[in-house]
Amino acid sequence: MFIDDNTLSEGLTVVIPTYGRTEKILNSIHSCLHPKIFIIVIDDNGLNSPNQQATKKLIDSLSPKYTTNLVYYALDVNSGACIARNKGIELASTSVVTFLDDDDILLVEETLQKLEFFGQQVDSEICCSDMLSRFNGKEYQLPFCFFRGLTPISLLEDGNCYTPMIMAKKDLLKRIGGFDNCKKYQDHVLMLKIHLNNVKVCFYENATFVHVDHDEFRISNNPCSYQTVKMRFKYEFDLLEKIDLNVNKYNELKKIIVNRKRYLCFYFIMLPRFNGFKKCFLGTKRFLMSYDNSNSNSKSKIYINYTSLLYALKTINGLPFIIKRSAYMLKGKNK
Repeated sequence: MFIDDNTLSEGLTVVIPTYGRTEKILNSIHSCLHPKIFIIVIDDNGLNSPNQQATKKLIDSLSPKYTTNLVYYALDVNSGACIARNKGIELASTSVVTFLDDDDILLVEETLQKLEFFGQQVDSEICCSDMLSRFNGKEYQLPFCFFRGLTPISLLEDGNCYTPMIMAKKDLLKRIGGFDNCKKYQDHVLMLKIHLNNVKVCFYENATFVHVDHDEFRISNNPCSYQTVKMRFKYEFDLLEKIDLNVNKYNELKKIIVNRKRYLCFYFIMLPRFNGFKKCFLGTKRFLMSYDNSNSNSKSKIYINYTSLLYALKTINGLPFIIKRSAYMLKGKNK
């Protein structure tokens, strides 16, 4: 069913990318079930992989009354959540789409209220909202649960956006190129692109989904590459240059962005690699010493430390980048 801009309340597509969480996705699907909601599950496990086959089997087991508005599509190869979401946007049959992670829960009535509210905002092409967070069975609304980024300045100052907070017109998402292919910050980057294209954002005040927090695998917990960080901050600096600001406000925002970049480079790039290096060094050293009968021999200790260092260095993905960035910092060119 296709809907035009004047009848936004007639239907909504929820795009759910899934990877490696076969046992959880049924909860997400069930939370979306409603006659006005169309569900598109994009399986990113890779065609014919064990997880893809298990996910397909689970969805096939659903009662036909639950699958009337459900589309399942498996990507040929594991391509990342952003590519999966873009495929979902492409397949959507409604003019408005929103998103849900495969372990989160849609608050369907609030989402439909948001859709109705969105339909009344004739000059907006994207509508954002807050979320709840569930941990150990209890629901919370902590600072990270609130959307921030209604204006370009608020986004640059202290932006916060989770992908399921976003509801947007399909044509808009296609016009700006959808999600950039990055493993982290894809929601923040999308909002940066929204503001770079002078799109007005509206805000629906209530929470529309539950972010289920846990200690299990999340793609966003992986160490990210410098290219991912670089992409985010390229957009941030582009937006900074685009906004009409006085000198003081410009310098204030620039300082915020530069400091944030330094922090994120350390926290998401340097720190995980350092931790991996430390674990490998200590583990290798402990292993070699257990087979060394001459612990008091200084040459033996030097050999063990040197060998452990070499093995540990091999664990650091992106070591040339770290050396390069360290050199720039020493030269005072950290930018």
